[in-house]
Amino acid sequence: MADDSQRPVDSTRRSLVLAAGGGVLAAGLGSLPVNAARAAQEAWDHQTDVLVVGSGAAGFSAALFAREAGAEVLMLEKGPVPGGTTVRSGGVHYIPNNRFLRAAGVADPREDFLRLAVRMSYPDRYRPQAEHFGAGAREFALLEAFYDHAAPTVDRLTQLGIVDYLPFVDYDDRPFPDNYAELPENRAPRGRGMVCKPREHRDGRFYYRNGGGVGVDLIELLQTAAQARDIGILTRHPATELVRDADGKVLGVVCERRGRRIRVGARRGVVFASGGFIHDAALRARHLLGPVYGGCGAPTNQGDFLRLAGAAGAMLGNLQHGWWMEVLLEEALAGSDTPTGVWVIPGDSSLAVNLAGERFANEKNQPGGRPRAHFVWDEVSGDFPQRVTLMVWDSRTVQLRGGVMGVQRADAPLPAHVIAGDDWPALAAAIAQRLEKLRPQIGEVRLAAGFTERLMATVERYNGFARRGVDEDFQRGAAAADIAWNYFGNLPVLPSDYPNPTMHPLSAQGPYFAALLVAGAIDSKGGPVVDASARVLDTHGVPIGGLYAAGNCIASPAGAAYWGGGGTIGPAVVFGQIAGNAAAAAPPRPL
Repeated sequence: MADDSQRPVDSTRRSLVLAAGGGVLAAGLGSLPVNAARAAQEAWDHQTDVLVVGSGAAGFSAALFAREAGAEVLMLEKGPVPGGTTVRSGGVHYIPNNRFLRAAGVADPREDFLRLAVRMSYPDRYRPQAEHFGAGAREFALLEAFYDHAAPTVDRLTQLGIVDYLPFVDYDDRPFPDNYAELPENRAPRGRGMVCKPREHRDGRFYYRNGGGVGVDLIELLQTAAQARDIGILTRHPATELVRDADGKVLGVVCERRGRRIRVGARRGVVFASGGFIHDAALRARHLLGPVYGGCGAPTNQGDFLRLAGAAGAMLGNLQHGWWMEVLLEEALAGSDTPTGVWVIPGDSSLAVNLAGERFANEKNQPGGRPRAHFVWDEVSGDFPQRVTLMVWDSRTVQLRGGVMGVQRADAPLPAHVIAGDDWPALAAAIAQRLEKLRPQIGEVRLAAGFTERLMATVERYNGFARRGVDEDFQRGAAAADIAWNYFGNLPVLPSDYPNPTMHPLSAQGPYFAALLVAGAIDSKGGPVVDASARVLDTHGVPIGGLYAAGNCIASPAGAAYWGGGGTIGPAVVFGQIAGNAAAAAPPRPL
């Protein structure tokens, strides 16, 4: 970071907070009330060229590229340390036509990728022969911008010595497949994922099979680069207001620190990269497709930018969608921050059933797709019959996948969320008892009449599929992503004499186990709409002067889809770069 004379400084005291592997400046300053008519006449506590709100992958990308373009940059972070949701993530970037694909001679041409992206993101509108393949002009422009900037963005980060990359590989060291690898439009079904090369390996930290680093490593590299470039970071500074002039142009923000209002002005532009709204229950209920109980995004992801930009007249979009995952119900009831995400049902002698005792989805389907089965609506009962479902497993799964995504360890006490029974009737009785205990929190959610008999029939049918190796109901294990996600996290290949690596018959003898599963999300993926320059648009489609955004706080260019591993961070880094460069290139405004 800069020396003290270059840092934002409290007029009465200076405090340095050490966090996330580096120094982070935290200051507390007061400010006067704000309104548009007087904005230009009031004093600023801090001024900079480009102000970035949020410090995940999108925020750091915006800050670093704006700084490379010659702008002075200051970052605000609501949380106590930098990193946002990225620091909790796998750190994968989804980047078409990346250097590893090119080096391997795998073609990923622009038109082919754009066709595929429309097919994945807007399947109801996809028309192969239509203009923009059926997508709207504004949506298609975002996809074009993503493809055009994706590989150059990560290549530039490497050229600048900020982040070097390795290919994202699966359990057998092949390039990880897309979530939609089998679509005929997908001409490069493996290899769009990239991970950072960590600065150093540390004991006890997860690394990918080829030594690639995860989100905490990525943030460490980005933060180090920011400090070396004199980019200040003010932590515990939530943005609470936009400061606008009489014409509606954004001049800066008001944030709060220890009850004081702090005015921060930006001569060239403000970039928001502050995350979505997964941890605001009211916004989840108002906007998302169905009942969503929580997620693993940063706890600060509470929809701040959605409210601020909405009040400024921003066009909003994609609010119904999220980066889906399943979560343990009882963990979510304790708090919406649910780190134990169930990316796929772990193990091969395991399955998922609804409260009627029947399978309802491919348990190994990619996490962005399978959780949407929770949003099925029953017009007769007037409810979501699969809003609460069950993950069921046997002792084999405990022995081979203990400690993974909700399965208990064999050598530890039974966790509170795990329900056990010596046989199927006993398990069913224990599940019914658990649902009754939770009734004050989840309402009238009960097992259907005949649940035990149908569950036993479901297991018998599944066991037959496992012996034959073909899931006739949901095609479990047929897609490349099924198998790759099944082993995600460096999980060892399961020993089995059966032909489908994702399926093994459940034991004929108990005990059996279950956990209650509900829909969750990494984060939401809707918000203000941006153009191909990452400028926030108003309800007439006109850019709001001085306001840019990237990451999960905007209407995602991916629409409804989760393209593959890194489908969140790839667009975040790319549109962060676009936003940072666009803001830095804007003419300075008097503050």
